[in-house]
Amino acid sequence: MLGACSARFDPAGPCTSDGSAPGAYPDLEAQVPRAFRGTPPGQVDSGRACSADGLGTLQAHGITELRFAGSTWTIATDSGLSLAMFRSEGSTPLTRDWLVEFYETGAKAGKNVQSVDTTDYPVSAGVAGRRLDVLNGESFQSVVVWERGGRIETAIVANFIREIQTRDAHDRVVRDAVDAWNKADAVGK
Repeated sequence: MLGACSARFDPAGPCTSDGSAPGAYPDLEAQVPRAFRGTPPGQVDSGRACSADGLGTLQAHGITELRFAGSTWTIATDSGLSLAMFRSEGSTPLTRDWLVEFYETGAKAGKNVQSVDTTDYPVSAGVAGRRLDVLNGESFQSVVVWERGGRIETAIVANFIREIQTRDAHDRVVRDAVDAWNKADAVGK
């Protein structure tokens, strides 16, 4: 997701460093999906970002602290996904488009990135998302971002081309990841 583990990360104290850990914010972790294609996640964690590096382009929009939680799955040796949610802890609310911009800026700065495309993506009835597709070396990477229930939800999918074989197969994983959120939201996680 965003943060990396840090020895100085204290989720109960003031935000002086970025970090994440399982159980850091149990209230946020309780909001992320617990199943993808009938399988529980390999890990659930949560954290926050408040540094210039951690916030990236969000800082220019007035975001001073970002909290997040996510469930992650390994779906092949070099392929996996995360179903994550984000929210701003400051007075400026996070928007879908700002988070898309954050991911798009990061993707365009990537070392082996050949293409970055952003399109509209139907999440569910009445919920419109934005999809960012990246060809990064030998990996199809997609991030779908949408707003629902006062938070920003995401499906982040990376498939090694040799494992997934085709773009259509990758697209099916992306759709299933978004639908895992839809199912979780329908039953309240």
